[in-house]
Amino acid sequence: MKKILSIVTFLLLIYFILSNSVEIMESIKLSFSICINNLFPSLIPFMLLSNLLINYNFIDDLSDIFNKIMTKIFRVNKNCSFALIMSIMSGTPSNAKYLKDLFNNKLISIKDVKKCLNFCHFTNPIFILGTIGYTFLGNKKMGLIILISHYLSAIIIGLFNKKDNDFISIESDKINSNNNFINILKQSINSTIDTLFLILGIITTCLIVTCILNNIINLDNNYKFVYGLIEITQGLKYLSLSNFSIEIKTILSSFFISFGGLCIHAQVFSILDNKKIRYLPYFSSRLIHGILSSILTYLLIRIF
Repeated sequence: MKKILSIVTFLLLIYFILSNSVEIMESIKLSFSICINNLFPSLIPFMLLSNLLINYNFIDDLSDIFNKIMTKIFRVNKNCSFALIMSIMSGTPSNAKYLKDLFNNKLISIKDVKKCLNFCHFTNPIFILGTIGYTFLGNKKMGLIILISHYLSAIIIGLFNKKDNDFISIESDKINSNNNFINILKQSINSTIDTLFLILGIITTCLIVTCILNNIINLDNNYKFVYGLIEITQGLKYLSLSNFSIEIKTILSSFFISFGGLCIHAQVFSILDNKKIRYLPYFSSRLIHGILSSILTYLLIRIF
């Protein structure tokens, strides 16, 4: 029965791909456009920089500065401050790569990775202020409100996160790399390229899925923004073209930004590539993040 179901599913996918080849080709072009024009330029410098900083023990100095904040407030290892700050600047899914690099270098524990995944989820601020606020919503003020709500709700999740009692303090030895700068840079470039191609592949797959779903369900143009639950950029674009008021668009945009979409979820877990990390707690955190961010956005709109 399973074999028959697999064959039928495979044949249906082939049928939908062939019958919607033009739309799928456009989806593939869109995925490349998103990555090349928006995502890669913001990720590449930070990913390269993170590897260099880890290899040259920059984390020790940074961890000492933010020691109390990370250990007392967020109840994670002080070295997680590196992932937190880099994630704020560059956005997700690079947070997964920073946490993976810290874990691989034995600077944090797997429990720290699990905890940080819950609240170290930030969308690139330039994307929020520029693409969402200025381009999609046509209102810089709304972009700023989304940014504030997005960051505050992540911090709130981090504060509740500290109630867990499984915090383990790790005093890690300094990394003494025998490689010279050229070798370290080469490793950083290879690691960054692998991650970027992984992200591109997942985004392309998700956009193809939304294309197929769109042809099956055939939603009204006013409600196609729900595809943001899968891939947020496409969903936000549809939302900007809808007939909803600017306030509703802003609140929904805030939810999608903080929830992240299944596409980003897949990117995060593909980068981590660790079966010890369960998806359900991460999904729950993203859902709570989206709801909190939406509520804060509503309140800030009413205030300002």
